[in-house]
Amino acid sequence: MRIAYAGTPEFAVPALKALAASGHQILAVISQPDRRIGRGQKLGFSPVKQAALELDLPILQPSNINSEESLVQLQALNLDLMVVAAYGQLFSDSVLQLPEYGCINIHASLLPRWRGASPIHHAILADDKETGISIMQMVKRMDAGAVWAKDSCAITESDNSQTLHDKLLPLCGPLLLSAIERVASSEISPTDQQEADAVYCAKMKKEDGLVDWSLPASEIERRQRAYYPWPGCYTLLGDQRLSLTQVSTAVSVKTNQKKQVAGTILSADAEGIVVQTGEQSLRILELVPAGKKQMTAAQFSHSRSLQGESLGDV
Repeated sequence: MRIAYAGTPEFAVPALKALAASGHQILAVISQPDRRIGRGQKLGFSPVKQAALELDLPILQPSNINSEESLVQLQALNLDLMVVAAYGQLFSDSVLQLPEYGCINIHASLLPRWRGASPIHHAILADDKETGISIMQMVKRMDAGAVWAKDSCAITESDNSQTLHDKLLPLCGPLLLSAIERVASSEISPTDQQEADAVYCAKMKKEDGLVDWSLPASEIERRQRAYYPWPGCYTLLGDQRLSLTQVSTAVSVKTNQKKQVAGTILSADAEGIVVQTGEQSLRILELVPAGKKQMTAAQFSHSRSLQGESLGDV
């Protein structure tokens, strides 16, 4: 098949490499324009562009893939199919209908569950026991197209968004090649999604990571894992911001201890910092104070008395 591949982050790289190693012809790799990154504001390539350079594949970086100029470039390729993976721009009908077989998308959930921009985060937030990869036909409605192929993986109690992302990556390449075979077959049709089962998730925001200590300890623990490494889970000690990088609900509570206000530090010792929540208590194991490196909670609390102090939005 004559294929264009559109993607931007690391998530989209394994499927591109698998496609490049197959017998299909990649006529263009489409990625977001280069952006200035870091304190030095150096111009940086997206992971997909970097992979395309290493694979010696032609690259397109339109600021707007739906522009007239972009459409002319894509039409000239005479595409059979476009594969999309976390590209970062919405497609117009003109782009969706341009290839002979349309566009297919690699999505990080078991559709129709978790349509939208943050399926990995929300699978952990909801305490789902499994998630996976779906490859669907793209339509104008977000992630609503019929599904060509799916594969799943388990979510463990220790998974965060980074580890779950890394678990999903090896599924993408083989599943994509299988889906392309199905697309090309005149005897196979994709499976329509059940609209009644559709669940949507919004894009993550930095402020989502602020801990609400009135929530149960188990929910705060899931949020910490879901928000790691981005947008990050954080709280405030006075005017100092503390990013929480590892927490645990495995806390033994003295039965004769009076329940404190949510956010109150119950103890701080070699085992960590124990905080009262809306239900039970949570132990902070590792954290990053603003402007400093990651450290254990014990190192942070060394030589200072934290018991009785309050964490929260002040």
